[in-house]
Amino acid sequence: MIVRKIHHRNAYRIGIFFDYDNSKIQILKKIGAGYSNTKKCWYLDYESKNITILKAHFDNILIEKNNQLVSSSPLVTGNKSRDLSPTATSKFQLGTSNMSNPEHKTELVPFKHKLRIELLSNIGKYWVFKLPYNQSINKLLLEVKGVFWNSNYKCYMVLRHPKVKVTVEGILDQIDFFGTDYYSNDKSFRGESIQILPHKEDITWMEIYVPKIVAIHEKIKRFSMARYSKTRNCYLLPAAPLVYETIQLQMESFEILIDNKLPKSYLQLKNLPNKKKLDLTKTKENILVQIPEQGKQYVTDLAEMILAMNYSTSTLRTYCASFTQFLRYFSYRDPATIEYKEVVKYLSSLMEKGLSATSGHSLVNGLQFYYQNVVGNKNFELKLPRPKKEKKLPSVLTMDECLKIFQVVENPKHKLILLVGYGAGLRVSEIVSLKWQDILFEEHKIHIKNAKGKKDRFVMLPYSIVESLKIYKQLFKGSHYVFEGQFAGESYSSRSAQSIMQQAIKKAGLEKKASIHTLRHSFATHLLENGTDIRYIQQFLGHADIKTTTMYTHLTKNAVDKIQSPLDRLVNDKNQNKKLM
Repeated sequence: MIVRKIHHRNAYRIGIFFDYDNSKIQILKKIGAGYSNTKKCWYLDYESKNITILKAHFDNILIEKNNQLVSSSPLVTGNKSRDLSPTATSKFQLGTSNMSNPEHKTELVPFKHKLRIELLSNIGKYWVFKLPYNQSINKLLLEVKGVFWNSNYKCYMVLRHPKVKVTVEGILDQIDFFGTDYYSNDKSFRGESIQILPHKEDITWMEIYVPKIVAIHEKIKRFSMARYSKTRNCYLLPAAPLVYETIQLQMESFEILIDNKLPKSYLQLKNLPNKKKLDLTKTKENILVQIPEQGKQYVTDLAEMILAMNYSTSTLRTYCASFTQFLRYFSYRDPATIEYKEVVKYLSSLMEKGLSATSGHSLVNGLQFYYQNVVGNKNFELKLPRPKKEKKLPSVLTMDECLKIFQVVENPKHKLILLVGYGAGLRVSEIVSLKWQDILFEEHKIHIKNAKGKKDRFVMLPYSIVESLKIYKQLFKGSHYVFEGQFAGESYSSRSAQSIMQQAIKKAGLEKKASIHTLRHSFATHLLENGTDIRYIQQFLGHADIKTTTMYTHLTKNAVDKIQSPLDRLVNDKNQNKKLM
């Protein structure tokens, strides 16, 4: 396929010349190309984005410049490349030679396979999708008329129009990505209106009165924070500018008027619940929806006390689930009327069914919390028999196994996630929440903030990855988090980090079951084997009790290898006696 500049229909065009090929013709039609009978070629408007679209759809394109043909197939590297270069050479990655730690190599993977695009639900006249930040792609998308970036939702909004669809799908190299639900096909409800009034009891909410149209009700009730008030026969939504803007966008394609009766300055950004609040509220609602009316008040009191004491979502979920199970067994009786012997019998029955010790402790803790904090009797002590906890030793990797895992990970960001986890002994939540301001390069320390138990601590920054981190920072300029997620400004997810580890274990051919937390166990074990004082290891790991850290003394290989079995000694002595005789 040869591409050259042509003049056609009083304008410059991109001429596309090739031998007849029906498959190529079908692709050209989809990306909006036309055919010129006079020039005997297909053509596109003379714009740089169209060259990019052609390169995305066809291999081995020859671009004619000054009567010379230049291939477009070689991989472009450098600042303008879509394909990222290696973070650092092997000597910076692990401090080992090239033989033991191969340098990361950039593979010739088509760009369309690297894009992780997520298509979301339509909003009004727009298709909505999310895309990992890429400078060149972002620039091309924003040049398209009908495409804009919504900074509140961190997503792209694309006008549901055939021409816009073809252009954007060409840039993304995703044929038929959006479908054919163009906004011109949407049913119009012109003349109808939505009325928005202030909430009389709570100014953080607004009342949404919707006409009797099923499509409109479906749109409003799908808002993640929407509540329906039966007494007022309306929907309640947070009185925030972002919510109001979304209502306008959703109703735009239906041509419905917004009758805004809100006082001036009624909409406030602070009325929009933050992520933690939404998570806690959703967890609380999911718990209460499964409980009948006679037990709902007891669980509600427990949940509200947990929230008031600023406990985590995990604690809320665990305590409420255990307490609900407890109430269900006693047919939702008042917990104050349940006698000690009945509680013991209940716990015993669970143990007979195979309840783990961890679940048993959670149940006891939940009950203790309820009686001491919800009932309010601080002197009350429910002396429940604590199930004996199984003493399980954690899985640990050898240093050779750790090295194999690091060697098979080629993506520079993924490799650094594992290296930091092992090199500093961090939990997965601590790795993904790391910020650049927490890494003290000059002091070779990492400041771990608000970790488990809401505690801060300092850990070591391994010398062997300092240069890699600095190079990584230059290539992946994140303003906040060290390991940014799929979208700029957001942290990497713990689930994605664990997925990196699982893939690495599989690729390295290891049969052990291991996670990123296994790297933390391995860090502690290897320090002990190297003679590090256990009190320092306790500080590095952030353990409140030294007993937790002493678990690793059972795992150290050097001390165990020096101990000889009495059977081996007996056999060795017998063999020596034979030789002497």
